[in-house]
Amino acid sequence: MARPIKWTEKKIQSLEAAGNGRGLGKDYIPWLSVTDVSSLGRSRRVFSHKTGRTHELLSDVEYRLFLVLEWMPSVVDIREQYPLDRATTQTIAQQLGLRHPHYPGTHVATVMTVDFLVTQMITGNRSLMALNAKRDEEASDQESLLKLEIQRNYFELNGVPHHAIFHSQIPRQKSDNIDWIRSALLKPGETEPRLGFFSGLTARMAADLSSPSLNQATVLSDYCKAFDERHGLEQGIGLRIAQMLMHERVLKVDLSSSNLAAEPLSAFVMTAQRGQLRAVGVA
Repeated sequence: MARPIKWTEKKIQSLEAAGNGRGLGKDYIPWLSVTDVSSLGRSRRVFSHKTGRTHELLSDVEYRLFLVLEWMPSVVDIREQYPLDRATTQTIAQQLGLRHPHYPGTHVATVMTVDFLVTQMITGNRSLMALNAKRDEEASDQESLLKLEIQRNYFELNGVPHHAIFHSQIPRQKSDNIDWIRSALLKPGETEPRLGFFSGLTARMAADLSSPSLNQATVLSDYCKAFDERHGLEQGIGLRIAQMLMHERVLKVDLSSSNLAAEPLSAFVMTAQRGQLRAVGVA
C-alpha cells in the first residue's frame, strides 16, 4: 500500500541527498517510487533486462508506454519519474504567467517530474527524448495541461524533444504482445534447471525452425507442444523458448497479431541472428 510522502523542503533535500533522480542505466534512482503515491492499485514495479533494474511505473498508461519503449532497438536507457530542476520550472511558470504546482495542502513548490526521459542511439549518436504518458481525458484537464506547458518549455529550453502520449495512441495489441513475449524471460531470483538450459534450447529451436522440411502450416503452439515431447520437456517450455526467440528478434513477429501462439509458422521469419543468442535472463 502506498505511503504518501509528507512533502517539506527538508524531505526534498533528503531525496536529493539520497541520489533520487540521478544515475544512468542500472544505477538510476527514480525521484518517486510506487510506494510514494496513491494510484488506485494501478502502479507496478517491472524488471527490465535492457536497463538491468526494476522500474517504478505509476499507471497502466506508463506501463504500456514502457513496454513499447523497451522493445525499441534504438532505446538504450529509460529513466522514469525523472525530476526537473525546480528553480527552472518556477522561472518558466512565472514567465508564462502560470501558477507553479504545489504539493497538496502545502506551500512547497512541487518538484515536477517527466514520466520518461529516454536515451536513444541512432546511427551512432545518442539523443534524449522526454515523454509524458496520459489518459485521453487529461487532454481537457486544465491542471494537467498547465503542467505539460511548463514541461514543454523546460525541455525546449534544454534542447530535448518533449511529447505527451495519450493512452489511445499506444497500440493495445502491440503492447499486449510485447507483454506476453517478455513474460518468458527469467525473473529476478529465478534460476534455470541447469546452467545453459535455456540458451541450449533456444539454439536448438532456432536451428529446427530454419529447417526447409518444416511444415509451415503448423500452428506455433502445436509445434511447441511437439518440441516439448521430442525433447522430453515439461509442457509449456517450448512455447517459452519461442517467446525468448521473439524477444531476441531471432524469430520476427507481427505484433498486430491477435494471438501469436495461434499463428502458423509461415507467419514468422527467422533472422540472420540465429545461433547468436545472448545469455537469456542475464542483464
